[in-house]
Amino acid sequence: MDKEEETASLQAELTALRRHFHENPEQSWQETGTQQYIMAYLKKLGIPCVPSTRTGVIATIRGARSSDRILGIRADIDALPVTELGTPGYKSRNKGTMHACGHDAHIAILLGTAGLLAARKNGLKVTVRLIFQPAEEFISDSGAAYMKDDPLVLACDRLIALHIWSRIPAGRASLRYGPVMSAADTFDVFIKGKGGHGALPHQAIDPIVAGSQFVNAVQTIVSRETDPLLPAVISITSFQSGTTSNVIPDEAHLQGTARTFNNALRNAFPGMLERIAQGISAATRADFKVAYHFGPPPLINDDACVRTGRTACEKVFGRDHLIAWQPEMSGEDFAKYKNPKCMLLLGGGFQDEARRYPQHSPYFDIDERALVLGVRYFWEYLKAYEAELD
Repeated sequence: MDKEEETASLQAELTALRRHFHENPEQSWQETGTQQYIMAYLKKLGIPCVPSTRTGVIATIRGARSSDRILGIRADIDALPVTELGTPGYKSRNKGTMHACGHDAHIAILLGTAGLLAARKNGLKVTVRLIFQPAEEFISDSGAAYMKDDPLVLACDRLIALHIWSRIPAGRASLRYGPVMSAADTFDVFIKGKGGHGALPHQAIDPIVAGSQFVNAVQTIVSRETDPLLPAVISITSFQSGTTSNVIPDEAHLQGTARTFNNALRNAFPGMLERIAQGISAATRADFKVAYHFGPPPLINDDACVRTGRTACEKVFGRDHLIAWQPEMSGEDFAKYKNPKCMLLLGGGFQDEARRYPQHSPYFDIDERALVLGVRYFWEYLKAYEAELD
C-alpha cells in the first residue's frame, strides 16, 4: 500500500466502482442489480461468495495460514428515495433514487479491500468475511435485523465498518469510544374525530385541533421530562388531514421520530407519547391511537474493537488527523449486530466547505480521494488485529 503506483491504480479502480454504483442506485430490498454486480466482481477475484438476506452478499477469504478467528467487515449497499439535483458526470440514472448517504462509496471500499486481500491471501493469519448488507435505510424493516442472525455473520469474532461522512474533510477520521449514533425510532399517531362543516365546529370533533395540541404537548417531553444531560430528540415530521377549506375532516395522521443514546429513556418514549395522546383525547373528545416502531438501537462502539482501530488509524491518517467527532443523532442499523463491533467515521468532505452537503441531501457528494483511505484502514485494522492475536 506504500507504493505510489499501486495507490494510483487502486484510486482509479475505486473511483470507477463508486461511480458505477452511484449511477445505478437501488432502494432498500431492491438491490438485485447491485447484488449481481458485487458477486460477479468477487468471483472474478476468485473469492467465494453467497447471497444472504434476499439481496445481500457474504464472501469469505481464507488463506493457507488463516486461523479460525474471523474478522467481519460490513458495508451497506442500498440507496435512498431521493431525486439527485447535483450535476456530477456520474449522476444517478434511476429517477427518484440516489446514493445520497455514501453507500456507493462503502461498496467500492469493501470491493477494493477484497481485491487487496485476495492478492495477499496466503499471508493472512485470520479469516476475513466481507458482508454486503441490504436495506440499511429501511428503518422499520432493515437488513441488519435479518443478516445479524446469518450463521456466517454470527461466526465472526468481531465486526468493523466505516461510514463516509461529508462534514468531516477528506484525510481525517473519527473512531470514538462509546456512543457513535443514536437509536432511531419512528411512530404514527392516528386521530379519529367527527367531520362536519367548517362553519359549524360545535357539531364536529376536529382532529386538526386535537393533533395540533398533541404536537405542542410532545415538545415538553424533551424540555420538561428528560434529563437535560441526556441528548434526546422527538420530532413530528408529517401532519396529514383534510382536503378543502370549508370541511372539518374526520381523521388526521401524524408521523414522527424519537432519538436518544439512552436505552431506558428510549423504552419510556412509547408510554410518554401514549399518555399525552390519551390526555388530549379526553380534552378534545377525539380518539387517539399511537403506534411506536423501534428502529436501530444506539450504536455503541466496543472498547477492544476501537483500541485495535485506533492503532490502524494512526498509520493511515496520523494522530493529528484522528479527530474526536461528536456523537450523531442519526441512526445506523449496524447497531443491531450482536458481535463486538466498531464503526469509523471516514472523512469524505471537500476542502471547499460550501460543497459539504449533509447526508441525504439531493446535492450530496464526496471527495473520492477518501476511498483509498477507507481501504487502507480496513487493511491496517486487519494487520493490527492479527498482531494482537500472535
